[in-house]
Amino acid sequence: MQNLQFRYKKEARMGSRNKGYDYDLIVIGSGSGGNVAASIVAKTGKRVAIADEAPKLGGECPNWACVPTKALLRAGEFLEMAHEAPKYGIKTGKVSVDWKKVKAYKDLVVSRTGTSSAESFFKSQNIDVLHGHAHFLDKHTVTIKRKRYTARKFLIASGTKSFIPPIKGIEEVGYITYEQALDVAKPPKSLAVIGGGAIGCEFAQIFNTFGSKVIQFEAFDRLLGREEPEVAELTKAIFTKKGIAVKTGTIVHSVEKKGAKKVLHFGDGTHKGTVSVDEVLIATGKVPNVDLGLENAGVKYTRHGIETNLTMQTSQTNIFAAGDVVGPYAFTHTAAYQSRLAGHNMFARKENRSRADYHNIPRCVFVSPEVASVGITEQEVRDHGIKPKIGLSAVNTIGRSNTENAKTGLIKIVCNQKGTILGASIVAPRAGEMIHELAVAIKYRAHAHDIADMIHAFPTWSEAVKLACAKVK
Repeated sequence: MQNLQFRYKKEARMGSRNKGYDYDLIVIGSGSGGNVAASIVAKTGKRVAIADEAPKLGGECPNWACVPTKALLRAGEFLEMAHEAPKYGIKTGKVSVDWKKVKAYKDLVVSRTGTSSAESFFKSQNIDVLHGHAHFLDKHTVTIKRKRYTARKFLIASGTKSFIPPIKGIEEVGYITYEQALDVAKPPKSLAVIGGGAIGCEFAQIFNTFGSKVIQFEAFDRLLGREEPEVAELTKAIFTKKGIAVKTGTIVHSVEKKGAKKVLHFGDGTHKGTVSVDEVLIATGKVPNVDLGLENAGVKYTRHGIETNLTMQTSQTNIFAAGDVVGPYAFTHTAAYQSRLAGHNMFARKENRSRADYHNIPRCVFVSPEVASVGITEQEVRDHGIKPKIGLSAVNTIGRSNTENAKTGLIKIVCNQKGTILGASIVAPRAGEMIHELAVAIKYRAHAHDIADMIHAFPTWSEAVKLACAKVK
């Protein structure tokens, strides 16, 4: 990423006040999309504030999403290993779950991210914290708790919220989202997960592992619709083997209450059915938090989020945006990347501004085995009018698969006719770590033979990447 390393001119912290503004920069949102830029700009001596209405600072990732879910998945991994231990000659006795302690571990992991001391951290960097909902009055003014604040520049990093589909009866019957799911008193005996994306799949696995009878619905014809068909099919097969009832191409039409149960009525266009469960978890995607008076500031947005150019500038020249409220991905690492760009670009000359490049951003779903991908899919390559070369390999042929007794997984490499790697997908126990070799390959336009010819340590999971690249044809 060019031009990110540049020298800011130090400015007196009172300089902006001489121009009539309270701050040089007000950031709306304290997650990765906002706090990275805030720190960058504050270090130059400019006067910076972060505004956030959430009960905890730091954004949803460390508090209610990525971090706590991975903690629960890790606890579930130990439970599965305990059940499997006798196969390896390890006697464990009766295995049981103390859900309160599982949640305590999850809370410990969250506390170690430091979000509870985020306000002190911001203040140590000379960043003011403004608690409350920000609403634009014009391009230089917001109100927060009825008080006006002005700034020369703004960065909007307000994130997203759960999308609740218009299912008949759902509001009356009640449901939980990923946030409430993290703090249930105990896993429900039976659970319907509506949604087959990353969030839906991770929670389906979490509750299945801890004893819930799970049924998962996805309106699209496969789980993880953004991923390669081979990845989706294998994930569905793995889930089915685990005991999760997966209903793809199926829509939940209505929900009703019968006693203590919640009854879902669903159909796939040909067949109809009902299922009775104790709880319903909705994971049907996100919608951007754009209730900020953006019209007053002249900031354009759609149902997908705030519109920006590749420098993260919105339709209003002094206002930038970053993170999930922008897209194209709702990832913490993407938000941080965009925030770094915004932090640089908003006070840089146009000719020195850096532009976002999303071609090599890794995507990970932390089910077991993990799913990871980068770049574009085979179909997307074909949609660009390019005939792809493909390398497809199972992981069960490598030494690490044998030693770990983990036979399920695949790697798919997508190249152009010259063999340049354009995309890759992995299903494997360490897919989230393995994918970065291929992200680097895409960034530097490496060919599949470059990876195939490179020595990979034995026995590692990454040997499967080498093997798949060798099969590209």
